[in-house]
Amino acid sequence: MIRFAGIQMLVVKDKIKNLQKASDLVHTAASAGAKLISLPECFNSPYGNEFFSEYAEKVPGGPTFEQLKKMATENKIYLVGGSIPEECDGKLYNTSIVFNPAGELIAKHRKVHLFDIDIPGKIKVFKNQRLFLLVTR
Repeated sequence: MIRFAGIQMLVVKDKIKNLQKASDLVHTAASAGAKLISLPECFNSPYGNEFFSEYAEKVPGGPTFEQLKKMATENKIYLVGGSIPEECDGKLYNTSIVFNPAGELIAKHRKVHLFDIDIPGKIKVFKNQRLFLLVTR
């Protein structure tokens, strides 16, 4: 049997702080025996149209990709990188990446079904405003 940890965390507007918090939580979960750990959606950035471009990264190669690779390797775990805003060819995607304990990328998924969010006075995100839909390997 594999011990799983699903991490939830408060995301702030500082990507470096988000990555450090994620790293600390992953280490805590791995120290408690988890071998498969999943971070939440958009764990490296606030969720909202105004943030996606600013926080988007290349996959592979961006700082979040490199940090996740390091987390998986140092903790000897399988790590699901929740999702992050990805930039590819001028388009933005909500992308999840998965690493094995050797730090190898073993899966990449661009979210297929994006939904609308409209919470008056809090957040408004419509699926066709900023993020594109695409299925990959």
